[in-house]
Amino acid sequence: MKKSLLLLFFISISTILYSQDVSITKSEIFKDKKKNSRLSFTLESENGGIVTIRSYYGGMMQKLKGYYIQCFDQDLNEIKTLDYEVKNKTIKNAFLKNDKLHLIEIEELKKEKAIAINVSSSNISTLDFSTENLLKFSEENIKEYFGVFLFPFFINNGWGQIDGNHMGEVIFSSNNKFFAINFDIKNKDQETHKVFVFNDEFELVFDKLITKDIKDNLFEYNSFEVDDTDGTVYFLGKSYEKGTKRDKKDGKVNYHFELYKVSATNTENTSFKTTGKLIESLHLLKNNNRLVCTGFFGNDKESKINGVCVYDLDPNSLEINYSKFNNFSDKFLNDKYGNKQNKKKRKKDKGIKNIDFKGVYLMANGDIVINAEEFFISTYTTMNANGGWNTYTVYHFNDIMAVRLDADGNLKWARNINKAQTGFTTSSFTTLPIENSTFFFINCSDNITKLNNGRIAFRQTSSKKSNLYIVSVNEEGNFDYKKLIDDKDSKVYYKVNNGIANLNNQTVFLLGEKKKNGRIVKLKVN
Repeated sequence: MKKSLLLLFFISISTILYSQDVSITKSEIFKDKKKNSRLSFTLESENGGIVTIRSYYGGMMQKLKGYYIQCFDQDLNEIKTLDYEVKNKTIKNAFLKNDKLHLIEIEELKKEKAIAINVSSSNISTLDFSTENLLKFSEENIKEYFGVFLFPFFINNGWGQIDGNHMGEVIFSSNNKFFAINFDIKNKDQETHKVFVFNDEFELVFDKLITKDIKDNLFEYNSFEVDDTDGTVYFLGKSYEKGTKRDKKDGKVNYHFELYKVSATNTENTSFKTTGKLIESLHLLKNNNRLVCTGFFGNDKESKINGVCVYDLDPNSLEINYSKFNNFSDKFLNDKYGNKQNKKKRKKDKGIKNIDFKGVYLMANGDIVINAEEFFISTYTTMNANGGWNTYTVYHFNDIMAVRLDADGNLKWARNINKAQTGFTTSSFTTLPIENSTFFFINCSDNITKLNNGRIAFRQTSSKKSNLYIVSVNEEGNFDYKKLIDDKDSKVYYKVNNGIANLNNQTVFLLGEKKKNGRIVKLKVN
């Protein structure tokens, strides 16, 4: 298994001197009753206080059992901690306002055969929560909310009516003045969504039912955004054509993308498609007067990626200002494939596959930043000594892709960081874009090797020797790196696959953990 523990980053690097200042603030080590928690939310107040919310699981099926809610001062000195146990309840989102913590929750009320959306609120100094109901869907009032009786909504108390993972998805506007709750409901005859928009006083601003005359399985929801000004919702999905969920039909692209604009007074929509390029999904971004849909495209097959595309739309009229398709540069492909032998593989592969979005951002200067990872799962079956068969699954976290477009949709640079990683312990990365640079927080050992063509390799052996590093890509697309925390100085390893970034404050929060020892670290890029 030594091979599976190797973490390799091959980077074309301009210098090994790191000029960016990163301040590090650590909490004291704390003890949890449960191990293997995950950061769900990290909130920073205006006075510097910090609230972290970590989910934990238990039982044979690793069911959600509760949340550790911890309040810290700006130096990560612990002020208050609460073990917030839950039953048939999930925190969907959270925010701070006037030193009060608000939790937006969805709860299954089995005895009442109902589903409730609640807000639980408390002063951060006490963590003594009171709960207010926002919405409740019961068999009696379901038609009132959805306009139709969605049979059989109350089999399994409605959970059987969920379409994907979007039952009660909660998205905030960037200024936290509005939040929208999205319900993606199974309806075999129509694609059906219900959106409720509230302000930060928990007053209902508007609600709208969005339906499309297409079979449910022929429409794929992508994402939605909430406007800062009035809570208008922008909703993006992919609609298949000709009654079949095939990428191509009769040699032509067999789907288009649909964008809806839903406000208190109106519902508008537009659609767009490519003639030859194949797009698996697009990510929607809204920032001030910009509305952008961006993602990866393939030239031949949808599962293969050859570049990055962008659609820039007018947020008022929904007219397309421009669309751009940028093929990956030779520099990017050389990052990935390297020597002449692998260039043959590059030609044979004709594209990259298994790409998972890790962060998509619309910057203040109009740049679009896309950070992604090559992720896939493999299953192996082996025979044991008794002649039986054992099956095990391996999760692979491979190459990192860093892409930046300018305000006109042109490719500024694209870089590929090659790595091979398996397992969840120290895998993957946390990303933070700041102005013209992009930062990646990774785990690796001190065994840094120089390779040919100015490349280097970061190697990881185990969590016991896991150092925390920062890797940056500057405005010219050049790399740099620095070790932030040495494993000899830390009693925990940091879960970079579960970090939370705050672009406004230029901070990243990571959970450090080993057995039942825990620690929060704040990294601020100055």
